[in-house]
Amino acid sequence: MKISFLTGVFISILFTPLVFGELGYPTPVDPIDTERSPFAYTGLIASDGSTGSGSVVIDPKLVMGCAHLNYADDNTWLPNGSIQWFWKWNEGSFPGDADGIFLTGYYYFSSYRDNVIRYGDSNPRAYQWDIVANYSATQSAAGGYAGEWVEDGKTVLTTKIRNKMISGYPSGRYLVRHPDKYRMHATWFNKNMVVRSGSYLGLSGVETGPGNSGGPIWVWNGSNWAFAGVLVSGSHFLRDLRSYIGVCSLKPVGWSLIIDALDQIGGAVNLFTKTVSLANVPLAIPDKGSAVRTFTVSGLVGGVKTINLSLVAPHQRRGDLIVTLRSPTGKTVALTTAVTVAKSSPPNLTLSSKVVSGFSGLLPNGLWTLTVKDSYRNNTGSLQSASIQITTR
Repeated sequence: MKISFLTGVFISILFTPLVFGELGYPTPVDPIDTERSPFAYTGLIASDGSTGSGSVVIDPKLVMGCAHLNYADDNTWLPNGSIQWFWKWNEGSFPGDADGIFLTGYYYFSSYRDNVIRYGDSNPRAYQWDIVANYSATQSAAGGYAGEWVEDGKTVLTTKIRNKMISGYPSGRYLVRHPDKYRMHATWFNKNMVVRSGSYLGLSGVETGPGNSGGPIWVWNGSNWAFAGVLVSGSHFLRDLRSYIGVCSLKPVGWSLIIDALDQIGGAVNLFTKTVSLANVPLAIPDKGSAVRTFTVSGLVGGVKTINLSLVAPHQRRGDLIVTLRSPTGKTVALTTAVTVAKSSPPNLTLSSKVVSGFSGLLPNGLWTLTVKDSYRNNTGSLQSASIQITTR
């Protein structure tokens, strides 16, 4: 028997989170908003006669959803290539085959099925790993773009973050021909979720409605919406008749699932190591002034593990130069110190893959600012080239 506990041209415009409709209750998404984060990463999933929701995060070919949508009635997994994906669907009728693509494979947590067999299909412990990474080996699932994610969804969702939202398709709340049945919906809420079992989280007073299984839960990180997990139960009523949602939160230990899927499509190469070189160089270093340039880093997963800086700065006295690197969050680390004017100094500063300490664990993506300051007058030089290599964990 199918599990019954669960009923469940891109425009890069970011918008401050607004509350549309009633908090804790799903409302249809305006078609224009499907071109914006995070709705631009949301889509309808169809599998074995069932429908649910999914989202494209980490990689444009990767679709995150609920494992139970890939799980057949006979306690087996559906064959690869049986999951259909309809990106940004927002119509009142069910899409046709020409409107979507078949995803070629998926990776899931094997403990999900084991837990269902062990605990039954109404026990929260069965849904700690109800998450799956579908992928398309040949086609982009989101026009070449992918949404951001958070390193530890469980921590983020259970601590004080004001703006949270679930997107997806609660088709089960509508009659067959209702014009909103297959419209994309958003459910906004501000409450903190509570741990029910492991990475399975719950919250009363919020509901999305049946049919929205796999709907991504997003958190506002100050500049964008970031993926934190998937909806597991969208409409469950407690004894006090209050509505309820359940979410399988993303955990660092679950990254192996996602990385395995990305390895299948060749997408994991640049997730953990990236080298970025400066543009618009050479640049003169003003006498007793500073040369400033930025590195733009994107697409890395996890927190900073190591940073190495390479730099070439021809100068009459390299002891005049102070080199600093500032992270996207504003933390600044000095790589060199100036010597006094009275001391002799050889010319030309060269750094070759110099280890930069002090940024461990910080988020890697964003603008890193390199500053080369000339501390004394009467000697000049230039910033000829520079690059940083960031490795995450």
